[in-house]
Amino acid sequence: MFRKVKYKRAALLLTLFSLALAADDQEANEHFARGRDLEKKENYSRAASAYMDARLMADSSVLKGNALIAAARAYRKAKLYGDEFDCLKKLVTEYIGGINFTQVVDRMYKIGDAFFEGHRDVAVSWLPFIKKEDRTLEIYEAALKYAPCADRAAEIRLRVARMYIDDQKPDDAIRHLREIPKLHPGTESAKYAMLELSDLLLQISERGDGDGSYSRQALEAFDNYLKEFPNSPEVPWVMKAREKVRNRIARRIHSVGEYYYQSGKPDLAEKYLADVVKNYSNTKQAAESENLLARIDKEYEILPGQERRYVPYKEAIKINSITPEAHPILITPEESDNRWLLPIRDLRSSVVANPDSITEKDKEVYREVMEEKEKQNAQKAGAVQK
Repeated sequence: MFRKVKYKRAALLLTLFSLALAADDQEANEHFARGRDLEKKENYSRAASAYMDARLMADSSVLKGNALIAAARAYRKAKLYGDEFDCLKKLVTEYIGGINFTQVVDRMYKIGDAFFEGHRDVAVSWLPFIKKEDRTLEIYEAALKYAPCADRAAEIRLRVARMYIDDQKPDDAIRHLREIPKLHPGTESAKYAMLELSDLLLQISERGDGDGSYSRQALEAFDNYLKEFPNSPEVPWVMKAREKVRNRIARRIHSVGEYYYQSGKPDLAEKYLADVVKNYSNTKQAAESENLLARIDKEYEILPGQERRYVPYKEAIKINSITPEAHPILITPEESDNRWLLPIRDLRSSVVANPDSITEKDKEVYREVMEEKEKQNAQKAGAVQK
């Protein structure tokens, strides 16, 4: 009995829920029909609003998708391309299974072209001179995200990169310029993208490149261009710009090494100077680094085929004599058969043994003896150095 009551309640709830859904879809269909009538009367803006109301009220995913398609069509007829793009974007993200994806993305590209050529949506229908903001980059970015390998994608990426450069956003421009050769290798768009990337990195590196990252990226971009297009007419400019960047990098590294040398840190200086000599050998700073290295370490190995700029030297060993003790030792503990714990000194011959008994003559004799010992030690040190 209890189970029968439970099943009846569940069936009743399901019936009520179905009726509610039907009621909501019925109201959505009424809005949809109103939008169709307004569209026939060429009142496209209000028709689009009615279609969007139908989408809001509908519970069926099919009806929601159809309402979005109808709203996009009405917005296009009203020349509200930004609102049309919003509808298309929702179709791609929410109802991709019920649309022609290729046609939707192609329409996004066309909307982006319209904004690029100067179109702006009207903010208020009765004040047509008040326009909304430019959405060119937003629309192009979405189209490239959904179809990165489309027929026009390479051209559009070049256009987007140029717009980012004009807006002083070089990092976004670099991102797009790097993508073109990867997605469209060997094309004219890839050629111009690599050339534009090289020029952009060159300009950025000239304005302040603290760690040299943009300079290294510029060198990489130049090398990639020369590898892909070795016979293009832009090669002479690329070679000249490449040498300019290499000299700038060498100058920066040499200045760091010179700073450490002047700071009394030759070990760190050698590291940077050797980097210049090894990796930037054809630059002016390579010769300067080599000379500074020879000054730091005169046994530095000059690269083969180059003139030696140093004279080898012999290291001089300086020997300092040990000052004799003032108290001569008579016997040490080791030699006393364990009778003494400390050395036994000869206090009679010490100049500090009994100050009261020392005469001026004794002091003079002591000074002469010490001077003679110092002369002997100096002669021994000179002989060792020779």
